Amino acid sequence: MSPIHPIFALAVLGLLASLVLLITAFFKVRSAGLKVLLVLIALVTLAPAGLVALAVFPEWVDVRFRSYKNFYAEIQPGMTRDEVMAVRARMYPEGGPRQKPRIIVDEAESLTFFMDPENPGDAVDCEGIIIFFKDGKVTSKTYSPD
Repeated sequence: MSPIHPIFALAVLGLLASLVLLITAFFKVRSAGLKVLLVLIALVTLAPAGLVALAVFPEWVDVRFRSYKNFYAEIQPGMTRDEVMAVRARMYPEGGPRQKPRIIVDEAESLTFFMDPENPGDAVDCEGIIIFFKDGKVTSKTYSPD
């Protein structure tokens, strides 16, 4: 059993503190100035939760992740290698806005894609899709986040 990372604990505490502050501001405080102050503090305490949400769901703000996760979702058990490559070609057309995922491993029993970082200085390129084949058909797939 692994311990909870401190940022997740901060996120939960921030959500709870925000909830308490907002309830206090709207139901207990009569002064407009104090209400505004409590709402602002509540927004600040939400920051760790926002950072956690963006780390866990980068597709909310980055279209590369959204496209890549859509590509993963399109791959279905029973598809052939050619069908998987056709999905890749359809979702990442030549000259399109997104660069197609790189093939890292291409073996008879598996195929592994890595998301293209699109910017040479960008270190985000470790999102992987691992596909396993048996008798030429997809038997399972795994999404490996960064």
